[in-house]
Amino acid sequence: MKTNEILKDMVTVVGGEVKDTIKIENPCQMWRNVDAKFAEFGNDANVIVHREDGTEFKNFTMKATKAGKYIKVNSIKETNRGMMAKAKAAAKAAAEKREAKLAKRREYDRKRRAAKKAAAQA
Repeated sequence: MKTNEILKDMVTVVGGEVKDTIKIENPCQMWRNVDAKFAEFGNDANVIVHREDGTEFKNFTMKATKAGKYIKVNSIKETNRGMMAKAKAAAKAAAEKREAKLAKRREYDRKRRAAKKAAAQA
């Protein structure tokens, strides 16, 4: 997946204290270095990647699973394209389901009103 993000630096924070800052220019360099930073500073580290304008691009932390393994967690979800696509699809499905429910209710009300009208005329 090609991206045009221009990145500035990667900061490693441990216990609220900046331990390391390296210059990076693209996401490829980010992915190559993020695992190395966790290996160097441990699972309590927080790796923050900044865009060229100074805003956060990704913010990685480590989380322990039930099995005792550690996984990287990206705490800035809007940069995760796959997750955004899933959320959009879920919202679309929910809207379609809601519309189908309302259409079914409208049809039920229409039939009920017609039955009442026919009963009143009889």
